[in-house]
Amino acid sequence: MADTEFGPPPSSATPPTVPGEAGSDFLSGVLAGPTDSAAAKQVQTEGAHLKALAEGQGFAINEEGHQAYAKACDFFLQGYTRMADDLRILASKAAMGSSTYAHSVAEFNVKVANGDPESMLPNIDLMRKGIEQAREALDIALKNYKQADDSHSISFAEMNRKIENS
Repeated sequence: MADTEFGPPPSSATPPTVPGEAGSDFLSGVLAGPTDSAAAKQVQTEGAHLKALAEGQGFAINEEGHQAYAKACDFFLQGYTRMADDLRILASKAAMGSSTYAHSVAEFNVKVANGDPESMLPNIDLMRKGIEQAREALDIALKNYKQADDSHSISFAEMNRKIENS
């Protein structure tokens, strides 16, 4: 399990009520997927929230945790282009035949792919934005962790010098 540390959030971010809640909120939106507009918006909102926490030094993560979460973010971001390209193809009305049913299916595909703000292409774009922000948050949080670790090391070194000089 990854080590994380939480400190006071920046004034621009609402603190989670329970340590780790911000990450949990973010992940619950990701798991719901691009077919749920509310979940896609949640991913974007919570990604921004994680980034604000990290920027305010309210979130830190060790190297092992960073690698695991970054790998998950990178997996989505690497697949995003292919998913978006596939959805753009679906968003252009395919010639599926001349029957009323064929026209209905083609129109349905267009609507599901990119027919309105609730469709899949806008949703995966919201998710991409949130995951990019979460990925940036992870890099900042790793830096926060290393800075805290370095400051603790310096404090112990100073204590040892004082003890030795006594």
